[in-house]
Order: sequence, then structure tokens, then C-alpha cells
Amino acid sequence: MKHAFLATALLSASLVTGAQAENLTLATGSSGGTYFPVGVALSTLVSEQLADKSVRMSPITTGGSAENVELLGSNEAQVAIMFGIYGRDGYRGVGLRQGRPPIPELRSITALWPDYDQFVLRKDLVKTGTLSDLDGLGAAFSVGPRNSGTEGTTRLLLDAVGIDPETAFKPTNMNYNAAAEAFQNGRIAGLSAAGGIPTPAVSQIYSTSADETAILQVSDEQAARIAEATDGLFTPVEIPAGTYPNQSEPIQTVMQPNFLAVRADVPEETVYEMTKAMFEHLDVLRAASSAAKVISLETALKGLPVPLHPGAARYFREQGIAIPENLVN
Repeated sequence: MKHAFLATALLSASLVTGAQAENLTLATGSSGGTYFPVGVALSTLVSEQLADKSVRMSPITTGGSAENVELLGSNEAQVAIMFGIYGRDGYRGVGLRQGRPPIPELRSITALWPDYDQFVLRKDLVKTGTLSDLDGLGAAFSVGPRNSGTEGTTRLLLDAVGIDPETAFKPTNMNYNAAAEAFQNGRIAGLSAAGGIPTPAVSQIYSTSADETAILQVSDEQAARIAEATDGLFTPVEIPAGTYPNQSEPIQTVMQPNFLAVRADVPEETVYEMTKAMFEHLDVLRAASSAAKVISLETALKGLPVPLHPGAARYFREQGIAIPENLVN
């Protein structure tokens, strides 16, 4: 009886609004990263702002970019946050997706924030202060959740500089929060954490263990090798001093763009309204994570790896933004 009443109520609501309910799933990431809090904030914003159009968005936790590409391809999620390299390789069926079919349904909505690759290591194990310190480490080191974007890019970057994780250390798979706790308890020697800065799990480590913690630098030579291996998608960047508690010096590493992806078959009007709601209420996303402070119309198209969805393109054109030819499908 309760389910029958609920179904009748939902049908009545749909008839009143004159619209068929549209339920979207947003694939985010694991707790302790940046994707999850921003994804929750974005889902809440879209559901509130598009309620009169019967559009509802629900966030789900995932292993991150690698899983999110698969979820979009299978239509288990219609919207996702992901690394640029996973979007590019997923769309083309190359690189990290070599040997598997491409996902031509992938489209972009907007660039988000740069993703900083951070290799955290116990300070007493630091020798050169660069990624080279992971070669021959021999101890347990978290490469990110299993089959996650973090694991994929960690292995990609280390391979680019000649380090094989399988022989250099003992790779373990943990989400960011679990890895931070294991690091603080001395159960692992370090961890890889890719995210907008400050990354919550890394902040957690620095807040209690700054004197025993180092983030390895990516040397100029290593950055050049990484750029060559990724066709320039990863670029050198500095983590400014003071990003983390008691971090007195800047740290040189590499970054890649994050972007908001969507399936091509999500209606144009829906994506247009989503994009509009997002950029008219950026304060909501910025309140969820300081990484989102860099999201802006000025950088919305920067580094997008796949074509824009027509709904997003329509919104940007209304704002006077020219759409590059490579982003038009």
C-alpha cells in the first residue's frame, strides 16, 4: 500500500510539472579525495536548481577516474568527474584503455581544477628528495584504491621515469583516508594521492605528522620524461608553501586537468541547465572544497580532452566564449 501511494504521488508530481522525472547518477571518487565532496555539492545544487524540471542528480562513491569511465560507458552513471587522461584515452580507446573498445559517448561539460600528483614518503626514507627515492624502497606503499585513476596514473608516471612498482616497493591498494591512517600508524611507508590541493588526506597527515613527512619532488628531468610519455597532458607545477600545515617550502610535482564528463545522450536542455546552474552558483562548489576555487568561465575549456556536449557548448556561447574546433563533435 505504501509503495502504491508513493508511486501515485510521484506520478501526480510529474503530471503537475508537465515533465517526466529524469534521474542522473554522478560518479565521484573515494572519501578523503576532492571528487567526493565536490560531487555531493554539485548533485545537491543540480537537484535543487532543476527541481522544477524534475531533474534529480545522485552522487555515488567510486574508485575514481578508471571506474568512472567504465560507469559512463555502461550508462550506470550519466555524469562523472575524472582525470583528463582517462577521458582522452577512454574516448579514443588508446593508452590506458589500450586493447578495449573506445567510449564514443564521452563528452565534456567543463574543466574543473588541476589534479596534483603527490607522492608522500616518510622523511627518514628520503635520500634524493625526488621520485627516485621510491626505486628500491622495498616497503609497503599505497598506489591508491584498486583499479582507480590514482593507481593507473601512479603506475604510468613511475613507469615513465623508469620505476617499476612491482619490484621497487610493495604496492598496496587503499583509499586516501585509509592510507593516511596507515601512514600515521607506521603500517605503510608512503602513499600516492592525486587531487586538488589541499588534498584532505594529505592535510590529515601533515596536521599530525609534518615533521616525519615529505612529499617527493618531481625533478625537471623526470617531469620532461612524464610529459613525453603522456603527450604533454601532464605538466610541471608547484605546490605552494603553506598549502599544508607546517609545509614551509614549495614542492615541484606534475599535474593534469580534471573535468566534468557526461554521456552524449543526456538531453541538451538538461546539460545546458546543469552548466548554467553550476556557473551561477560556483560558491556552493567552492564551499565544498578549496580546490574548486579555480573553477571559472575563463578556464572552462582549458585542457578538455573530449568534445563538448551541445548543451554545455550552448551555455558557453551565450557567455561569449568561442568554442575551439577540436571541441565540436
